[in-house]
Amino acid sequence: MMTPWMKIAAAVAAGSVAALTALSQPLAQEGGEPAQVAKAPAEMSAEDVARRVQRFYQETGDFQAAFAQTYTDIAAGESKRSRGRVYFKKPGKMRWDYYSPTDATQRERVLVSDGSAFWIYEFEFQQVFKQCLEDSQLPTSLRFLMGQGDLLEEFNAELSERSTAQAPELKLTPKEPTPHYRELRFRVDPQTFQVTRTTVYDPYGNTNEIVFQNTRVNRNLPDSGFEFEAPQGARLLNAQQECD
Repeated sequence: MMTPWMKIAAAVAAGSVAALTALSQPLAQEGGEPAQVAKAPAEMSAEDVARRVQRFYQETGDFQAAFAQTYTDIAAGESKRSRGRVYFKKPGKMRWDYYSPTDATQRERVLVSDGSAFWIYEFEFQQVFKQCLEDSQLPTSLRFLMGQGDLLEEFNAELSERSTAQAPELKLTPKEPTPHYRELRFRVDPQTFQVTRTTVYDPYGNTNEIVFQNTRVNRNLPDSGFEFEAPQGARLLNAQQECD
């Protein structure tokens, strides 16, 4: 059985991967902003901001950053705060390393995807959970990381009520309903249009907010960092299945 944290981790993967939008599909030019025209953030529409965000990640082969995460459970009336480092690499690879709040060198949990399987390992309980991506709830979100998505085709975009020229914020609602999230919000850097904060709202009103700092892109991350082998003696939950 998945622990409560594993359920949070699944929400992290389902929502935040969509939010990061490491996209590689060509941008649609018809009716869009010509590449040579640069508008100031104050003059930009939601569609303009979305195109600039997508263009940034279209040119990003890999991504790494420190993150601070706050998951708020409305029904329980509580929030869980975590921190760590995240790594993404096209196509479809990701890794989240969660560290102890009192010891920055002590890992508590690891989430890893090699593009075909998704693994969660909890050090405290010494247990591993595995899902094949084709059978899990992740593929809809992972389409963006795998370079098969387009923000303006997948979402209705508008500027949020908190959006400013100094801190543009997109409010994105999926055009096709999904049980995993009802709304995404991106706070972006007005100079680079890199996403600096994502907030995922699920259908029950729970939120998963992730703030990214010290971001580095296109550093040629090694594929070996996205491989996972269960530690000896770990309890394997659904880990025997073979994934293509």
